[in-house]
Amino acid sequence: MSRLTVDLSKEISDRLTEIARKEGITKAEAMRRAFALLSVAEQEKAKGNSLGIVREDPQSHQLQAIGRVVGI
Repeated sequence: MSRLTVDLSKEISDRLTEIARKEGITKAEAMRRAFALLSVAEQEKAKGNSLGIVREDPQSHQLQAIGRVVGI
């Protein structure tokens, strides 16, 4: 496994720490997951697709698109 040193702003570092704590994972694992999401976004963008944000109705299990992820 390779090692990478990254300079983060205090805001991003604090948010990364918060996410890792809430998910019960290390900050390194949170960064790996963030990269995986970025990788999927890039692959889908190359196909002309985009990532969306959906909400599932708990009763009908129907999905409702409520947003689109842009700028990735």
